[in-house]
Amino acid sequence: MTRARAGALLALVLLVALYVSQIGGWVLQDPDEGRYAEIPREMIERDDWVTPKLFHVDYFEKPPLLYWLTAASFETFGQTEAAARVTPAVSGIVTVLLTFLLGLRLLGPRAAWLGAGMLATMPLFFALSQALLIDMLLTACMTATLLGVYGAHRAESKRGWALLVGVSVALGMLAKGLVAIILPGAIALAFLLWRRDFPTVRALLDWRVILVFLAVTVPWFVLVSRRNPGFLEFFFVREHFHRFAGNAGVRVGHPEGPLYYVPVVLLGPAPWTLVALVLAATQAGRRAFAAIPAEARAFCLLWFGIVVLFFSAASSKLGSYVLPAMPPLALLLGAWFDRALEERQLATLVVRTLRVGFAAMGTLFALVALLAWPLHGRLAAWLQQDVGDVILIAGATASVALCLLATALASRGLRWQERGRPVAAVGLFIAGMAVILACATQGRAVTKTARALAVEINAHHQPGDVIVSYKRLMQSLAFYTRERIVQYDAYGEIKGGALTAPDHDAWFWNDPAPLEEAWASRRVFVATDMRWVPELRELLDPEPRILVQDHRRVVLVNFPASAHGSIEAHAPAPEAGEPGT
Repeated sequence: MTRARAGALLALVLLVALYVSQIGGWVLQDPDEGRYAEIPREMIERDDWVTPKLFHVDYFEKPPLLYWLTAASFETFGQTEAAARVTPAVSGIVTVLLTFLLGLRLLGPRAAWLGAGMLATMPLFFALSQALLIDMLLTACMTATLLGVYGAHRAESKRGWALLVGVSVALGMLAKGLVAIILPGAIALAFLLWRRDFPTVRALLDWRVILVFLAVTVPWFVLVSRRNPGFLEFFFVREHFHRFAGNAGVRVGHPEGPLYYVPVVLLGPAPWTLVALVLAATQAGRRAFAAIPAEARAFCLLWFGIVVLFFSAASSKLGSYVLPAMPPLALLLGAWFDRALEERQLATLVVRTLRVGFAAMGTLFALVALLAWPLHGRLAAWLQQDVGDVILIAGATASVALCLLATALASRGLRWQERGRPVAAVGLFIAGMAVILACATQGRAVTKTARALAVEINAHHQPGDVIVSYKRLMQSLAFYTRERIVQYDAYGEIKGGALTAPDHDAWFWNDPAPLEEAWASRRVFVATDMRWVPELRELLDPEPRILVQDHRRVVLVNFPASAHGSIEAHAPAPEAGEPGT
């Protein structure tokens, strides 16, 4: 094995270790992770992989690819948090590798290595690879699509690359819908028309490519439409066009202004974007950017710009939506740094900026950690968090501070001024960022979840018990209890399906009568926010007892239970067909 191959293999092993080693052992966060774990769990439970359901209600907001892959992971590894996050973690690894392969074709080996390393250590990119969300899967599909587009553009024989585009677009369509066609299509069309590459346009629209796309996507859409007649109108018209435009009558979450993504694309990929701003402030730095080959620069800028502008125009915005813009940004930064490091003055500017930035952030994080330790009790009360959570975050902050300072000191001792060493110095900072991200994951929030409530419910639950979610849709509660939950005025995104569900009266309550009846006749767990406890104490007789609580959520019960989970009272079992059977 050559030295280069050994280095590549080591880099791959470290990448996999970074992205996979910590996906388990921490709770699923509500609402998104709880939702995207519960839907595949119900697929397995119902043995129905066609119609996605959340709380046993049809859920058509997203296509099924993430659910299928997560369900397959559950079947393979068990229904655990780690298994739930296998798909985004692997998607992140695949995206980094695809970005590297594209960088080789666009920019050459050194820029490809720098770009892939920067992408892998962007805080936004890494964080989303550790969370059960759709965006990383979509990003992997889009990166494969645009690798295929550029590969077809450069190749004499275009069919293989075009077929890759057909498959990846189809998988993207099954991951998040029409956006997987619209965005890569606009990028590819703009780039190919600019290059006047009409043969590649014809190759991408070849009947075989279209047939592959249809063969992958059409079967599920046909099956789900036959089983659910209103699906096509809901999915394509309401969930795509109406939601994008924010039409009246369509629920749109997270409305933000047109400049919402400016701080996201500046801070999410930091520190690399911050160094780019320093380079852009100098004439020599701008000259280095202009030295990037025009074709590669245009391809990446079109990719990055179209994604950011598209989501900036949408009525609903989240930071994760622009994740598909990170691979081209990483390649641009890798190419820019590659050119800058050729000039001694710019190389000094890059390394010193990174060193000063790491040292300054390390000092700031160290001060925060030092203040948090003696004040953790007051901070917990002020932030309405558990003391243990504050201590955990303070410990992670201290670890990050040490890594930042250690990386800055190590770069100072490195003799990077010698020929070829500036790239090694930037590589040191990339490695330092990888360690920093691994340390930062230890401070992940643990309170925005229902797991602590579910653990106590599971310790006391008996056949026939009723679990009610009162005025709070807790997506992870069903996943952790493995039980169907009665929703009391806690419909949220499932409201439309819940109100028309054939078993609405049994599982979806909106008046106190069924709750009062169940409370008086059988054992009931009520999971809710702390703010609803006074209301429930007035409503329910006998008076509710608190089984478990955190700062924001609580479980109330109508039976005595010891701290060890032994049950001291039993209530009549429910009749067949009612909650708890």
